[in-house]
Amino acid sequence: LKMQLFSKDLSSTDINHRLAIPTASLEAFEIPPGEHSVDVLAMDADGNVWRFLLSTRTNEPHRKPVFYGDWRQFVQNKDLRVGDKVIFEMEDDLGDGVRFRIRAQKQRIRLLGADIWVDV
Repeated sequence: LKMQLFSKDLSSTDINHRLAIPTASLEAFEIPPGEHSVDVLAMDADGNVWRFLLSTRTNEPHRKPVFYGDWRQFVQNKDLRVGDKVIFEMEDDLGDGVRFRIRAQKQRIRLLGADIWVDV
């Protein structure tokens, strides 16, 4: 069972500092009670496992979740630029636990008015 948690066009802040993720996707991650961060392991298309630190703001109504940790290395490894895309998915193996996958995409061409994206 695979589910897309979010897809995001990358901004300058995402590329240079940290990846801001949609607050709605927070429920997929188990942040311990009283804590404001958790390690998230995600596999890319090449089979590499990345350790992202998911962190939220403390004591604020807008939690503004972000990925730190290996995020900048991931950006450099995939040669990501502003406007490229990241897709974050969750797989539930029904018994084996939940696994996360991260895909990076670059827009390659426009064909018949449609953007064609490829995984990198």
